[in-house]
Amino acid sequence: MARKAREISKSGNYYITLKGDELFVTDEDKKMFVEILEKNFATGIVHGYYLTKSEIRLVVKEGEKGISMTMKPVTTSYARYFNRTHEREGKLFADRFKSEPLETDEEIEECIKNLENDTPKKQAKPKRTAPKKKDVTKVKKTEIKIEKTEETKPIEEKKEEKKNKLPSWLL
Repeated sequence: MARKAREISKSGNYYITLKGDELFVTDEDKKMFVEILEKNFATGIVHGYYLTKSEIRLVVKEGEKGISMTMKPVTTSYARYFNRTHEREGKLFADRFKSEPLETDEEIEECIKNLENDTPKKQAKPKRTAPKKKDVTKVKKTEIKIEKTEETKPIEEKKEEKKNKLPSWLL
């Protein structure tokens, strides 16, 4: 049986979830994921993200290549990095990434607010009453957008410097 086709957003905005057993072991893993994310969304926008040990949630606007072709190098590069760094083999992510189209600014704002409050997209209010301490990295309303113009030449140079810092097997 064929799997269900991914819904395409008219606005290009998506709420994305990735799941796995142990996606981040150290803070350095989280930093590397964010670097890989920034590199691959150079023509799109990352509105916000939420990283836990077993889940990644993103609110993004796709780049020129579409959401699937933009996310593919993010997931494969990070999985290669993680497996080599932690000397392991096999799948890192439990399944392919899940995406839900976000068509209005209100939906985008709601998802960003839910990221900030540690609330899944479809849950109106958190069910727990006492806050639990988690190892979480959050970014509130972060936008990563790079447009290639004469004024952004210093940004392009910084990107090259970052690219040179990444191990060659990630590129």
